[in-house]
Amino acid sequence: MSWPKRLISSFYFLLFIFVPLVWLSNTSELFEFNKLILTYVLTTLIVGTWAIRCILEKKFIFKHTLLDWPILIFLITQSLSLLFSIDPHVSWFGYYSRWNGGLLSLLSYSLLYWAFVSNMDSKSALRAVHCALWSAAVVAIYGSLEHFGVSVSCLLTTGSFNVSCWVQDVQTRIFATLGQPNWLAAYIVALIFVPLSYLTPFRSPSPKLGEGLGVRYWTNLGIFISLFLTLLFTKSRSGLLAFGISSIVFWCLSLGKLEIRSIRNFIILNSLFLILVLLVPNPIRDLVLPSTQPLAPSTGPALESGGTESGTIRKIVWTGALRIWQANPKNFLIGTGPETFAQAYYQYRPLEHNQTSEWELLYNKAHNEFLNYLATTGILGLGSYIVLLIAMARVFQISNFKFQIALFAGWASIIVTNFWGFSVVIMQLLLFLLPATAIVIEDGEQSPERSRRAKSNHDK
Repeated sequence: MSWPKRLISSFYFLLFIFVPLVWLSNTSELFEFNKLILTYVLTTLIVGTWAIRCILEKKFIFKHTLLDWPILIFLITQSLSLLFSIDPHVSWFGYYSRWNGGLLSLLSYSLLYWAFVSNMDSKSALRAVHCALWSAAVVAIYGSLEHFGVSVSCLLTTGSFNVSCWVQDVQTRIFATLGQPNWLAAYIVALIFVPLSYLTPFRSPSPKLGEGLGVRYWTNLGIFISLFLTLLFTKSRSGLLAFGISSIVFWCLSLGKLEIRSIRNFIILNSLFLILVLLVPNPIRDLVLPSTQPLAPSTGPALESGGTESGTIRKIVWTGALRIWQANPKNFLIGTGPETFAQAYYQYRPLEHNQTSEWELLYNKAHNEFLNYLATTGILGLGSYIVLLIAMARVFQISNFKFQIALFAGWASIIVTNFWGFSVVIMQLLLFLLPATAIVIEDGEQSPERSRRAKSNHDK
C-alpha cells in the first residue's frame, strides 16, 4: 500500500475514533460544533492526500459506485434550494446552534464517501469499523459512569468527579460525549450489531456459549453488553424502537444462515436482552412494570424528555413543517433553503403551539428528518433524499457475509431514529460511511486474489 493510502486510512481511523469523543467546554456549543470542525479538518486532510495520490500516480483515482448519481442529484437539489434560500448564509454553513446540515457539511460527507470507496481496501475498512466500535465502547463507559453519578466531563471542567456541572439530570438520562440522550442512543444502536455479528457465526458449529471461543468472543460480548446497557441508560424511546426494528432485520436475515447449534446463542442472547430490559429502568420496563412512585420533574424540553406531552408537541411541529411546504409553489418545489427551519417555522407556526409548555422555545428542526427536508428543500430535496436512502440500502450485499448484515441493521436504525428526530454529525458520517464500508468490504470479498486464495484452500 502506498503512503498516501496509508495516510488516508489513518485519517479515517481518527475520524471514527475522535468525532464521537471530542467536545470542548470553552465554545458556545460544546458538542456538535466541535465535532463538525474536526470533521472538516479531517475531510480536508483526506481529500488533500487523495489529490496528492492522484498526482503521484499520474491518474485520476475515482471508484464508480451505485451511489454516485444519487449523491450528486441530492447535492444538486440542495444547491438549488440554497440559491433561493431565505437565508443563504445559514443554508451554506448550517444553523448557528448546531451547524450540521448546511450544504457545506453535506458536501463534506459526500467527499468522505467518495474518498473512502476510492482509497480504502477491505482490510483498512474493517479496521475503521473496529475503530468506531472501540470508540463507542469508550463512550459507553463514559456515559455509564454518568448514570452512577460520576462524570468525566465534570472532572475535566471543574475538578469534581460528580455530575454537578450539568444543568440536565444526566444520571436519569445519560448523554456522555454526544450532548443529548437521543443522539447517544442513535449512535449506540448504529454500531451495536457489529459485536453481535461476532457472537453468532455462520458456517461453523457454535459451541456452548463461551466454550473454546477465547478472548475475542468475550471481548465482543462485553462490548455488546456495555453498549446495550448504555442504550437503556439513555431511556430513549426512539433509540429503543430503532434497536427493536433493526434487531428483527438482523435476526431475520441471519437465522436462515446459522448452523443449528448457533441458534442456542440466539436464544441465550435474546434472553439476555429481556433480562436487562426488565432489570434496568427504561421506557419498555415502565410499560411492562409501571412504577407506583411519582415521576420526577423534567429538567429538559418536553419534546426531548419523554411523556405524552412530547408526542403532542411533536405533532404540532410536524404540522408547522407541512404548512411551510404548502405555503407557496416555491416552497413546494425547493423549500425555504437548507437548515432554515427556525426562520420559516415562526411564519407558519400553529396556534396550538402557544398553548404548550414549550411555547417560548426556538425550534430549529422539525424533529423528523423527512419533514425537515420537505419544509426546507421541498419535494425535490425530499425526493432526492429518499432516492439516496434507497440506493444506499441496495449496496449492502447481505447474502454472503454476516458482517454486512450487521452494517445494514445498524444503518437501517439511523432511518428510524431520524424519523423521530434529526441527524447530528456522527450520525451523518455513519449514514454515508457505513454503505461505503459495505461496498469496499464486498469488493474485497470478490477480489481475484481472495478468490484464488479461497480456491487454493478448497483444493487442500
